[in-house]
Amino acid sequence: MKVACIGNMNNIISPTAQYLAKMGHEVDLFLLYEYDHFEPKADYVDSNDMAFNIKKIDMAFAEVMQVPKKELQKAFESYDFFVGTDYAPALLARINKRLDYFAWAGTDLFDWPFYTSNYMLPHSWECDKALTAKLQLEGIRNCRYLPMSLNNDFILNVVKKTGTKAKIISPIPFIYYPYLPKIDSLSSPSINKVEELKNRTDILLVQQGRQWWKTAPIKLSKGNDVFLKGVASFIKQRPEVKVGIVLFEYGADVQASKDLIHELGLTDSVIWIPTILRKELLKILKLGDIGIGQFGEESWYLYCSNAEIIASEVAYLGYRDDKYCHEKKCEIYPMMNANTEDEIAASLLDFKDKPAKYKNQSKEAFMWLKKYNEERFLENIKKAMNENKKNKLSLSSRLSIKKRIVTNAFIKIANKLILLTKSKWLKQAILERPA
Repeated sequence: MKVACIGNMNNIISPTAQYLAKMGHEVDLFLLYEYDHFEPKADYVDSNDMAFNIKKIDMAFAEVMQVPKKELQKAFESYDFFVGTDYAPALLARINKRLDYFAWAGTDLFDWPFYTSNYMLPHSWECDKALTAKLQLEGIRNCRYLPMSLNNDFILNVVKKTGTKAKIISPIPFIYYPYLPKIDSLSSPSINKVEELKNRTDILLVQQGRQWWKTAPIKLSKGNDVFLKGVASFIKQRPEVKVGIVLFEYGADVQASKDLIHELGLTDSVIWIPTILRKELLKILKLGDIGIGQFGEESWYLYCSNAEIIASEVAYLGYRDDKYCHEKKCEIYPMMNANTEDEIAASLLDFKDKPAKYKNQSKEAFMWLKKYNEERFLENIKKAMNENKKNKLSLSSRLSIKKRIVTNAFIKIANKLILLTKSKWLKQAILERPA
């Protein structure tokens, strides 16, 4: 079967491309506007190990409508199965094609499909944004499967808001697991820096997620501040323990975290690593004693960052609402579960006193991850690829997209007429009036 994988935000699609190629399918991974650290090479010691082909859609962020339609039709006309993230739903909806697997990365699900103008009469320049949002929404509504964990009600409510009829199944692999042993041979300046820190500390903590807590919406905060305060509390209780902290210069609140680290007296315990390729990141996680997830209002069952931690077979410290997981019938894997600075400090104390306990937990968690994120994926996608399916959007979705196109045409005409008028008051009243 010929498979198109579209986008690679957070490195989440290339592992699927590799699995499918190893299964004998002809697989092309279409990159969009990925950062260097989100390109497939980020995961491989040797690029020759990649079993899939790499192609590219020439587009900038959010500029779905700037890609010629004929170019999209030519690019995707010969494929039997589509797996995508990012703007994949919109790109395919634009040429009346249906996405099979939509592996959302975040804002591509809960933000981009819901664009609204801030003005009573939208401006002409907003028309492409509105149409892109409509294409993204209808693409999501028509996708066949949503591979995702049941993390929290915030996400599930957004899924419901889209009106999609897609079946929710376990997530696609966050990592190509058979390749993990090759990571052990890696060396780099960043890895060497972490090794030096490890050699002079008793506990090495690695938080690879972005720094986003001071400026983040409360439901999306990574809780980096809670983590740092918890570590400071632990050090006060056990000042004889040498703690090392590895953080990454990635995210909107890097400087805010640096300021907090100074306030807490943690400066000598912390090293900052620049943005690096994921293969280096995985090696650094393996060097750690504990991988740090996120904390805050929302619980997260499994996502890219904690999957990387669990795959590295180190202890995982983060927040998971176990009551919610039981209600959703999610399997409970072993972890260090905490969500306040006191709970984080208590977890670190327990880890220091019972290292063997957490070493065993790490192995159990890894075995669970392989079953949940690899075995189930292979079972699910084999079934999905053998099903009879419709490859086009539904009639209602096609009509909804056409309605948006017609609405945009009227908006552009109205804007032109108002700009032609000599009335300054009318221009301000209509074009500058908030919605």
